[in-house]
Amino acid sequence: MSAPRTYKQSVAVPLPSDGDIRAVVGKDYDPDTTLNVIKMFAGTEEFYPALIEMVRTIFGTPDINDKHREMIILRAASILDAPYEWQANKVMASNAGLTDTEIEATTSAGPVSGIAPDYVLICTATDELLRTGTLTDDTLSTMLDTFGPVLTRKYSVTIAWFSMLSLFLNATRTPLETTDKIGNRTSPLG
Repeated sequence: MSAPRTYKQSVAVPLPSDGDIRAVVGKDYDPDTTLNVIKMFAGTEEFYPALIEMVRTIFGTPDINDKHREMIILRAASILDAPYEWQANKVMASNAGLTDTEIEATTSAGPVSGIAPDYVLICTATDELLRTGTLTDDTLSTMLDTFGPVLTRKYSVTIAWFSMLSLFLNATRTPLETTDKIGNRTSPLG
């Protein structure tokens, strides 16, 4: 498996107009700094508040380790061939402190290996949920032993969220970002 680079289809859902985005997001909307994923979310109208609250929660909770979250995102992007998620979050993962070796490990065609055991565990859980729809008893037991029940639930929701998000981005063909727009971000909200 390799890192996703481009969409394989050509028909795309257009981003909403700046006026339509501003009507949903509010007066703080800045077309030059708002990432395309947020713009596409704005195009869902009444879904927007729930989607943004989920993003705020996943990126804002101190319980979710930034590096673990980025490993989940990149592994999901690799498995689901989601170029937007890969392109944007490769930079955010680096900004969060992941090394090039750790980032590259998420593109493994087989099980992720050769990196810290907690990253391998997070990637294994992501693999299983995205490929089979569940976790094996061994993986779930290891997660419970490693993270405890509450954090295991939170990581499970995080994996499910980035699965849904990758599918949404692929379905709409959300335009890729420019790296300078991502800058030093570790979150799509800035």
